[in-house]
Amino acid sequence: MKTPPRQARVPHAERLLVYIILFGAAFIAFLPYVWMILAAFKTSAEIHLYPPQWLPSVWRWENFGEAWRKAPFGLFFVNSVIVTASIVAIQLVTSTLAAFAFARFEFPGKNILFLLYLSILMVPAQVTLIPNFVTIKQLSLLNTYGALILPFVASGFGTFLIRQQFLTIPTDLIEAARMDGAGPLRILWSLMVPLSRAALATFSLLSAMWHWNDFFWPLIVTNSVEMRTMPLGLAVFTQGEAGTEWHLLMAASIFTALPIVALFLLAQKQFVQGIANVGLKG
Repeated sequence: MKTPPRQARVPHAERLLVYIILFGAAFIAFLPYVWMILAAFKTSAEIHLYPPQWLPSVWRWENFGEAWRKAPFGLFFVNSVIVTASIVAIQLVTSTLAAFAFARFEFPGKNILFLLYLSILMVPAQVTLIPNFVTIKQLSLLNTYGALILPFVASGFGTFLIRQQFLTIPTDLIEAARMDGAGPLRILWSLMVPLSRAALATFSLLSAMWHWNDFFWPLIVTNSVEMRTMPLGLAVFTQGEAGTEWHLLMAASIFTALPIVALFLLAQKQFVQGIANVGLKG
């Protein structure tokens, strides 16, 4: 039996090394989530054991029910769904229209305006916090859905992402649609949007994840329990007289994260395709 030449064995060894490194990195990244899931089934005393005990002695499924009843999480869940769904829907409309204009229309100052639009991505959120808060207060929108939604009706990242996808669509298709009598909005709705579903799904998922998990802005503009969102509800478990109830906090963190995890699993194919297809053209 002939021994494979060294040149043929090297790529396999390199690939194995890459797999080992990736597996190790994934294991380290996922380890805190494993601890969170296991801690959600423990008692408070088991979490503070030293050396740590990874597996609970008794799997306490009742922790999830106790955590859900600790605060009105049903109301928090509805608020989060309304706010997140509204922001994503509005951003899809505004970003798609802006991306279509930047990708397929010619007008004076187009490139400069696009650069100014992208400058939103370079400004930290903390810089716009006070101006946004003052504006919301002057409009008498504090502690309302409007305060949670209006500052996010436009997205520079969404416009950039969708514009890049629009640039990959052949111009011949657009010209053919124009020859058939289609106007700009018809071209956008019947041609550009169907061919860009992966990019739109990618942006929707990223936007939903960001705004579902947003803690700071809802904390600033709401002052009643009725307007709180799911991330704010987690603060309940850090305000007890006996200190942080870690086992309940871990349980609440799991059912807070589950909707986004489920959404990602449902849109995983479109997400990967959208990231792969959106180039840097133009």
